[in-house]
Amino acid sequence: MCVAMPGKVIEIYEKDALVDFSGNRVRAIAGLVPIAVGDYVLVHAGCILQKLSAGEAQDLMDLFEELEEA
Repeated sequence: MCVAMPGKVIEIYEKDALVDFSGNRVRAIAGLVPIAVGDYVLVHAGCILQKLSAGEAQDLMDLFEELEEA
């Protein structure tokens, strides 16, 4: 089972973007939704699926942190 993860866009290239996931930086395909540097996004299977508000992203990051501790 795969889970979509929240991250922050650090750089944008032609067809993809560099996304920071708590210090782990990964390139993701960026053609599905309009994004800008600094946006929080939801990434699944290497594709940016949607933009998130900072609050939504933080809520998800907190949830994943809680799950890791359990």
